[in-house]
Amino acid sequence: MKVVIACLNSKYIHSSLAPWCLASGVKAYCGNDVDFKVMEATINGDIDEFASRIIAEKPDIVSFSCYIWNVLKTIEACSLVKEKLRCKIIVGGPEVSYRADDVLNKYSFVDYVLCGEGEETFPELINKIKACENYFDVAGLAYRLEDKIIINDEKEYIGTPVSPYIDEYFENLSGRICYIETSRGCPYRCAYCLSGRCSPLRFFDLDRVKNDIIKLSNSGTKTVKFVDRTFNANSKRANEIISFILENRGEAIPENVCFHFEIAGDILTEETYHLLSTAPEGLFQLEIGMQSFNEETLKFINRKTDTERLVKNIEKLVASGNMHIHIDLIAGLTGENIKSFEISFDIGYNLKAHMLQMGFLKLLHGADMRENPDKYPCVFSDTPPYEVIKTPWLSEEELKSLKRCEDALERMYNSGRFLYTLDYLLNDCGYTPFRLFYEFGNSVKGSKMSLSDYAVEIYNHFSEKSDSEILREKLICDMLSCSSALQIPDVLKRKDKDYKKLKKHFVEFSGKYNKIAVLYKSGKVFVVDQNGKKDLHGRFVGEFYNLTDFE
Repeated sequence: MKVVIACLNSKYIHSSLAPWCLASGVKAYCGNDVDFKVMEATINGDIDEFASRIIAEKPDIVSFSCYIWNVLKTIEACSLVKEKLRCKIIVGGPEVSYRADDVLNKYSFVDYVLCGEGEETFPELINKIKACENYFDVAGLAYRLEDKIIINDEKEYIGTPVSPYIDEYFENLSGRICYIETSRGCPYRCAYCLSGRCSPLRFFDLDRVKNDIIKLSNSGTKTVKFVDRTFNANSKRANEIISFILENRGEAIPENVCFHFEIAGDILTEETYHLLSTAPEGLFQLEIGMQSFNEETLKFINRKTDTERLVKNIEKLVASGNMHIHIDLIAGLTGENIKSFEISFDIGYNLKAHMLQMGFLKLLHGADMRENPDKYPCVFSDTPPYEVIKTPWLSEEELKSLKRCEDALERMYNSGRFLYTLDYLLNDCGYTPFRLFYEFGNSVKGSKMSLSDYAVEIYNHFSEKSDSEILREKLICDMLSCSSALQIPDVLKRKDKDYKKLKKHFVEFSGKYNKIAVLYKSGKVFVVDQNGKKDLHGRFVGEFYNLTDFE
């Protein structure tokens, strides 16, 4: 029997764990007469070509992993495969697990839906099909029986599932980002999320976790991302994993590999903070969900957060200066209007994390917010990713304006490209963070433009509300800090008779060839080592010297 395990990733650099979890189950629980192959592609690729590759394998069974970002393209691929092959089509994943009846009713070419974890359920179904036995007792399986849709109860899982890191996984990894799971479930029950509903929180065998860390670190990848929804839910266990990485870095773990964790910032212990703060620069990345600082909203969505402690802990982590810190806000939550969101945004921005992600509420199948519309009233898109359109607290136009605000935030701050400019506008020109991004984002015409053109947009918009010459200098400093090949736009250029002399002087002074900018208004020379190490924002490191130093 031939089985193809297929998955569409969002980007090539990503390598989903889901198909390999299924593959490891097949390898562990099916006989040698079951031949399996994992096949991956991206949602931006040619779906016809992907389907053709699957068809060419002539499989008896094809499975697909479904998420909000890939489900539409995945369903298209399912249909194309079924047109050419008399095979069984199985789908699973969070996007179909909570609407199995709808999927089976809507798509006749789908034969089975797997609900819940698949490492045991998937090979059990394969074995039943191979042996021509009835599969009515397979836990977590949804199927058609005559004119009815049958959905079996999910299997209750305990302990550690089989490891997805089989030999075939490493053969296919090719240096991409790899993911590691050390627990399943979540201790929280946030109304917009599925993680707390999927299964009771359980932790995997720690010795296996350590072994997996070593194997993944030596796979050629540069980033190992922990997909645990709350990595520090058990602080003692989190500390042991962090300590293990620190102790083995430079020996069993290569020095160029970094590790990404998603943590709850308000439960961060002093012990965990100490371990993280002593790590070499760039070893760890932290993602911390804030979602909102509106206490009423947090209560409404069942998000338990000690906001005061959260703020203090994020400030400490950022101040340590050795980790990339990523924090999240969600627009469109219950009870959140434009004014309260502005307050949350400003609090978040002023924490000075390296990235402030501004997401928009998505009404996921199976989430409490979707299943209880009376309690959580909102209008949302009926197609994936089911993003909120309007709420009783935010109009459709306000949400569209927040989208444009998000675009400005991404381009100006999260990209790391305009940090000097932002610092000047926020500290010297009277802007608050939200008002700056909201106002500018809603003034920009056109969604796609080069970095140079975007710099011109910034200059034109803010020059009347600032000292235009200082603004020009800040923009030049930013552009030199983020690109070695960037052309300065004409509107930002100035004729400078002293430039060549100063540059020669600096080369003699420092013994290095660098990019420099003469800032007469500020009385400074800005020097960028574009061959040097980049900072945690991904920028070249720049230094300011007094013009008088070169006289």
